[in-house]
Amino acid sequence: MKYKLIITQNALQDEMEAYHYYEDIRPGLGDKFLESLENRYNALSEHPDYYSYSDSNKIIRDVAIDVFPYLIIYEVSGNYVIVFTIHNTYKKPYTHG
Repeated sequence: MKYKLIITQNALQDEMEAYHYYEDIRPGLGDKFLESLENRYNALSEHPDYYSYSDSNKIIRDVAIDVFPYLIIYEVSGNYVIVFTIHNTYKKPYTHG
C-alpha cells in the first residue's frame, strides 16, 4: 500500500531554507539536497513504518536524509504520512542569533 504524503507549511519552509543555504554554498548543491529529500519521501510513502519512533508515545517518527544532516519528522495516520518538519541536526536549539 502506498501512503499519501502531507507536507506541512513548516516542513515546506524548512525545505526552502535548506535549499537556499546549500545553493549559497555551491550552485547545484541545493538541488542535490532536494533530490535526496525526494528520494526519502518516496521511501516514506512506500514504507513509513520502517523507521523508528522518536517519542515515548510511539506516534512521532524520524528518518535521516542521505548525505545531509537533516531528519524528517513525521507521523503515520491512517493512509497518510504527515511531515511536520525537516530538522537540521547541526543547529543548536538554544542558541539565539
